[in-house]
Amino acid sequence: MLDYALEQLVDGISLPGVLLISLPIFLIFGWVSGRRWLFYANTLCLIAMSLPITGKALLIPIDVGTPFEDVKLDEIGDQVDAIALIASGAVKDKHSNIVVISTGALFRLKRAEALVQKVPLPLIVSGVEGMFGQNLKPQGLTDILDVPDKLIEISGAKGTAEHAVKIASVMEKLKIKRLAVFVTGIHAYRTKRVLEAHNLQVPLVIVGLNDAVFGWRDLVPSFNGFFYWKHALKEYAGLIVYKWHDII
Repeated sequence: MLDYALEQLVDGISLPGVLLISLPIFLIFGWVSGRRWLFYANTLCLIAMSLPITGKALLIPIDVGTPFEDVKLDEIGDQVDAIALIASGAVKDKHSNIVVISTGALFRLKRAEALVQKVPLPLIVSGVEGMFGQNLKPQGLTDILDVPDKLIEISGAKGTAEHAVKIASVMEKLKIKRLAVFVTGIHAYRTKRVLEAHNLQVPLVIVGLNDAVFGWRDLVPSFNGFFYWKHALKEYAGLIVYKWHDII
C-alpha cells in the first residue's frame, strides 16, 4: 500500500511529491551544515498537507459538481436539451499491457445511460473511441450502452478543451444550447467554464462525488491529504493555463 501511495504521489510534477523527495535531502543538509530550518519547514509543510481538510479547503471554490444521486430527474428535462459525457479514462495492466476502460469512465457511461432512458434527450459521448491506444480494439458503444437512437459518438479529443470544442460543435448542429455534462469531480469547474466559453449553458455538471465534503477523518493525517493537494494544485494550474491562452 505504501509503495502504491508513493508511486501515485510522485507520478508527474506535484508539490507534495517534491516535498517528500526533498525531506531526506534537507535532513542530510541540516545534519552536515547545522542549518536545520529547511528540514523543519519541509516537515511542517508535509504535516499540514497530510491533513485532508487542508487540501479539501483548496477544492471548495472549484467543487461545483452535483453527485448523480442528487440529480432531480423530474426537473432535468426542463433544465437542459442534451446530455454530454466526457468518457476519457483508461487503465493499463503493467504485466500484460492490456488497456481497458477505467471504472470511473464505465460508471459515468452507465449512469448517463440510466438518465437518458428516463429522460429522452440526445446523449453526446466524447473520448471513448480511440482513447485506449494501440493495445485495445474498442468495441462500439452500442455494446456498452442501450441508447442507440439517442447516441452521438465523438472521438479524437486529447483534453478538456478539445472535448468542449467537439461537444459545442455537435450542439451547434443540433441547434440547442442547454447542456448537462458528466465528468470527474476534479474537472467539473474547468469543464463548465470551457463549455460556457463556447456559448453553451451548463446548469448541471454531474459527478461521482464531491471532493470538498468534510468529515472527522479529514483531521487525521494520511496520504489522502497529499492526493487532494496534488489534484487541487494541478487543477488551478490548468485553469491558469486556460486563462492565459484565452480558452476560458
